[in-house]
Amino acid sequence: MGGVDESKTAVLPAIISNFSHHIAAGLADGSVITGQNAISHPSEPTALNQTVSELSKNQNLNPLALGSDTTIEDANLPGSLSTLRQPNIAFSKVSEKPLPARIERIWYINPYGHEMCPAPNPKVLEAINAAEALIYSIGSLYTSIIPSLILNGVGAAIARSGGPRFKILILNGSLDRETGGFTAADFLDAITRACIESQGLTVKSSRDLDKDRWKDFVTHLIHLEGDGVPMVDKKELWTYGVESVRLYGRKGEDGITRYDGKALTQALGAILGKREKGEKSRRNTLEN
Repeated sequence: MGGVDESKTAVLPAIISNFSHHIAAGLADGSVITGQNAISHPSEPTALNQTVSELSKNQNLNPLALGSDTTIEDANLPGSLSTLRQPNIAFSKVSEKPLPARIERIWYINPYGHEMCPAPNPKVLEAINAAEALIYSIGSLYTSIIPSLILNGVGAAIARSGGPRFKILILNGSLDRETGGFTAADFLDAITRACIESQGLTVKSSRDLDKDRWKDFVTHLIHLEGDGVPMVDKKELWTYGVESVRLYGRKGEDGITRYDGKALTQALGAILGKREKGEKSRRNTLEN
């Protein structure tokens, strides 16, 4: 897939478990949201759901006919949070209502809402320890990337002497519900805080974060230039030891600027010091 040599590729789950794991988000205003979908892209009510609600008044109706397992006793632990009973495949990204406040922290919870600290897959730690480079790819910051970083020991493996030499963040080309109003510095703060807290340390808020720790977890940041992309203060990043690489992407019909695949590949190769023989840099798409 994607032209990658499968013999040199391994897909490793961050957690090994027979059970579902859930996350919660603590917002800056003190409120808490439980469940990945509720944080990132909550479901929109539909006419069908309203009809089903009316139908559910009939006690003889089979719960399976409702298209939801939230009312089926055997499908959920007694007393578990109702917000965690919804199927993860039911979500909508058509309309994203902004969060009432910024996300400050992400943590794992059990079905009853209590915080827990699951152990990471040992092979994940082995892979980090053996890696020359670690790449934080494009994706949902708080519901995709951060949950892998807050696992016990992950931050220490990334930051340790002899660990990955290159720690590259590919900055999203647009902002979403989780990151509304974020700058590149906010992304770095979130990753750094998650890695620090995975070591059993407490960070009261992102405002208390020491920016000198950025370089322990991110050494390079690749970002796009264009409308709607997160703002990058190159001078600030350089001051705290993070090198930035700017790319000129392609704007789609939806108005969102996206990375050019070849330019991104070349940027990664340039950072790693690896370039195919005879390959020329795409100067029109790459600028340090």
